[in-house]
Amino acid sequence: MKRVLGSIRRADERYRMIEDGDKVCIGVSGGKDSLLLMEAMKLYQRFSYTKFDVCAVMLDLGLKKQNVAAVEAYAEKIGMDFTCVYTDIGKVVFEYREERSPCALCAKLRRGALNTAAVERGCNKVALGHNREDVLETLFMSMMYEGRINTFAPVTHLSRRNVTIIRPLIFLPEKYALSLARQKELPVLPPHCDIAGSTKREEARQLLQHLAKITPDIEQKLLHALIHTETYGLWDRMKLPEGLETVQTPDGGRVIRREEDSQTVCTQSGGGCDIL
Repeated sequence: MKRVLGSIRRADERYRMIEDGDKVCIGVSGGKDSLLLMEAMKLYQRFSYTKFDVCAVMLDLGLKKQNVAAVEAYAEKIGMDFTCVYTDIGKVVFEYREERSPCALCAKLRRGALNTAAVERGCNKVALGHNREDVLETLFMSMMYEGRINTFAPVTHLSRRNVTIIRPLIFLPEKYALSLARQKELPVLPPHCDIAGSTKREEARQLLQHLAKITPDIEQKLLHALIHTETYGLWDRMKLPEGLETVQTPDGGRVIRREEDSQTVCTQSGGGCDIL
């Protein structure tokens, strides 16, 4: 558990995830990561200099009947305020909408339901259990299926709901989560979705595992590229050389020009690549 707490502390200190007076709602899926996060955040609350409250919410999607008694007992054991919220997300996605690619809509509805549950409980932050491999798999999915370099941020503020999403486990390798889940015999629930294991995320996971066989420390190197924005710029805007500036044109395009004489050195039309 020391490795988990160390990962949370590193993420918290680097990205200022938790502040005094926060009330954090942990989103519990029933998987190893969210269950581990639930116990780790309870311990972190005890040892952290920052004073904050924490609770946990699990969503029942209405897909299959699940027995959450073991999770409830686990939450009670570690002293966590736990609630299971019942929804009809499964019916909306698979029956009403009959989505061919249901993951995106399901994820959107789950995020909305979880944020609503958090606000109703007076929480200003929602903690999700994404680990290091989840970050990299999302990066690969974005490149392979969207044609852009992107992944979720450590901290995201949702202005409409006035809720901030935090991901305290982004520095934790998945193998440590797996090992600790077995060691502690966490009450991990089986997947409740029929398409689990055959999604685009699973393809990205297999690709990452293949690359790890070629380059054993590939995960750490990829995460390094995301963290150090001053070098790679994936979580920051691209910086122009000194003496240049970018200006948007009336047609939606952009030009790069010299600051000293406003002389254009590069032009891109509205349909071109956005250099910012």
